[in-house]
Amino acid sequence: MKKILLCLCSLVMVLGLTGCGTDPVEEAKQDLQETQQKYGLVEEETVEVLVAKFNTEVMDHSSLNPASTDYLTISEDAYWYGLITGVYLVVYPEEFTGDLSNDIVDYMVLYVLKNSENESNVNEYVEHLIKANNQDITSTEVSELVASAIDSTDEGTTANNGKGISIGYIDNEDNYQYQVIRLYE
Repeated sequence: MKKILLCLCSLVMVLGLTGCGTDPVEEAKQDLQETQQKYGLVEEETVEVLVAKFNTEVMDHSSLNPASTDYLTISEDAYWYGLITGVYLVVYPEEFTGDLSNDIVDYMVLYVLKNSENESNVNEYVEHLIKANNQDITSTEVSELVASAIDSTDEGTTANNGKGISIGYIDNEDNYQYQVIRLYE
């Protein structure tokens, strides 16, 4: 009887240690689904395509300058486009290769020098940048995301409304940045 009891205890311990049927792959799938529902996802896009979408937003809805390869600088594995004095569009790929048509965008930044003569254009540029990354986001949602990102600066978090992008805001001594982070599967 002691042997049977000892065997049953051993079996219970083995099953308890192995998880008794829990599948790590299934758990990962469930976690991914929950993340997708909470934050949303967007399709992967290249630097070339997203800059073109940004330019379409700018050209169709404003009189601002679009991003041009005439004012493109590559620095520290990022693509810097001079939009107007003191305002830059910076595109960070997931993996930098130097090929605009193949590099997949990780995140995009509107980089603004403080006290620039063109700071008055920043809010409009931010809206175009956010909408270029997801056309389904309304102007009201843009305002809410930007306000939430600015409010979250001290906590180091980003704003998200479940549509596949997160908005971050960084305030430095001589510049500030609006970040549009793309969420992929």
